[in-house]
Amino acid sequence: MNQELKQLTKSEKSNLSTTEISKIIRQQFKKEFPGCKFSVTSQYYSGGSSISVYLKESKIKIIRDFKDINEVALLDYESRGYTKEQLKDFQSNKHHGLNPYSLREDFNEYNWCNGVFLTEDGFKLLKRVVEIVDYYNYDESDSQTDYYCVNFSFHIGLELKEETD
Repeated sequence: MNQELKQLTKSEKSNLSTTEISKIIRQQFKKEFPGCKFSVTSQYYSGGSSISVYLKESKIKIIRDFKDINEVALLDYESRGYTKEQLKDFQSNKHHGLNPYSLREDFNEYNWCNGVFLTEDGFKLLKRVVEIVDYYNYDESDSQTDYYCVNFSFHIGLELKEETD
């Protein structure tokens, strides 16, 4: 699944429009994830632009079943003010906004991504999606000085119909 790409310079990334990048990303997803369907859209606004990626269909299971969540992970989730019933409802939902920063980390069965526990295979797929999008982006932001400088903002989520095992 992991294909190495030639590193682009900031100038090369800046010379591509967000619309062009979205098209390239869509083509890359078709090659790397033949069993998946994605929505990849770009948007322009006065402060810049953004790319949104939503996984719509997958032949692999993305969201863990509630019964498969480790008890330690459940306790950690509850310590954040949520109940098991809330988590159970959340896990059964197929629409989620995800945190790309969580998907840049290594898989950990105890961690959740913006409130949802992913399967290991689902996490790896989404991590690769983030890697592909990040390849065309640059981030020179500095949170200590409140300076935000990116090629485009990035949103990732799930809009699954039904998952197959």
